[in-house]
Amino acid sequence: MLRICLIIAIVAGLAAGALTFTKVQDIITTTRAERNDWHDKDTKEVADHTKTKKTLKDTQATLATTQKNLEQTKGALAAANSKADELSKNNADLSAKLDKTMADRDEAQQQLEQWRQLGLQPAQIKDMVADLAKTKKAKEALIGENKLLVAKVNEWNDRWNNFFQGNTPVILPAGLRGKIVAVDPKFNFVILNIGEDQGVKQRGELMVDRNGRLLGKVRITSVTKNECVANILPDWKRGEVMEGDEVLY
Repeated sequence: MLRICLIIAIVAGLAAGALTFTKVQDIITTTRAERNDWHDKDTKEVADHTKTKKTLKDTQATLATTQKNLEQTKGALAAANSKADELSKNNADLSAKLDKTMADRDEAQQQLEQWRQLGLQPAQIKDMVADLAKTKKAKEALIGENKLLVAKVNEWNDRWNNFFQGNTPVILPAGLRGKIVAVDPKFNFVILNIGEDQGVKQRGELMVDRNGRLLGKVRITSVTKNECVANILPDWKRGEVMEGDEVLY
């Protein structure tokens, strides 16, 4: 009986061990499957991460290229706008020149039509212009000769008056005015800014004025084209004559 119980206990133990082994085997199998599943998921995640990093790198490179192209496009656009402004300005200048040229043409045509109405040919007009220029030059030369003759006559008249009529008053142009530009107190003479072109003559006398105050009188001793020298008359001296004082007749 004891032996039977022992056998039964051993069989029961073996059965329990077999059952436990079977359960452990199932657990191991399940654990391996879960491990393999997690390994596959991790591998897939790593692959996805690597792919995402590559995609991000490619996107960044594309973005950098796009930005570079954008900057180049902006530069090209600015250059195009500058060129367009320059062309617009040139166009405006050309339009203005064209308008002026057309206006000059119309004026020239009007003048030509006026000459045509006079019955003159271009060659005749050219000859007339040349003759007119010659006549103008001859007139200017004659005027110059007349001025020289008048100056000579005035010079001889002054000499005659100085020699034969030293006390005869010299008549100067009415309203003649000038200014003293230099004073020599040592030799008692002044230089005036008026001369032959203003009608000044030798021995002519002018009053010296400063702000309405009579300072004296000067007598002209020599005359050039636009200046003259005059002595200060002692008998008329009422104050010191200075540069900038006015002289009048």
